[in-house]
Amino acid sequence: MAHSQDVRDKLRRLYIEGLPLNGAALSSGVSYDTARDWKTKAKAKGDDWDTARAAYRISDAGIDELNQQMVEDFSRQMITTLRELEVAEIPAASKVGLMAQLSDANAKFAKAFARINPAFSGLSVSLDTLKTIADYLRANDPAALRALQPHLEDIGAILGKRYG
Repeated sequence: MAHSQDVRDKLRRLYIEGLPLNGAALSSGVSYDTARDWKTKAKAKGDDWDTARAAYRISDAGIDELNQQMVEDFSRQMITTLRELEVAEIPAASKVGLMAQLSDANAKFAKAFARINPAFSGLSVSLDTLKTIADYLRANDPAALRALQPHLEDIGAILGKRYG
């Protein structure tokens, strides 16, 4: 019995989206042997369903994991830099300036990342607010900024839990 192209396309789509081949065949109303034959013939023509299935999985879950890893890596670098600044033997004014630059870099990263990942925008806004506070303290009360510095890691962790 000949099957329409719609049935073939449905079976391929179901398989790529994660159903086992026998489940995709059953859902499409064809035998497992027919489904296996279509898959083999497609591969011979350059349409590898397994490669398409792997790409689908990466695009579905992998991008979110990659995005999360990027944020975690950048945050880890910021925390490490802040810890190094705490013990650095440089003038306080230089520390404040470096902290402001780091805060600015973080805000720019957050803003850029929020454009490609809207779920990140809540964290972006909160980090931008933190940057605004740091900028204000740098200009108006450097001693308060130095007092805030030891708490930035904990504040970042709270924000990460709330929006991450």
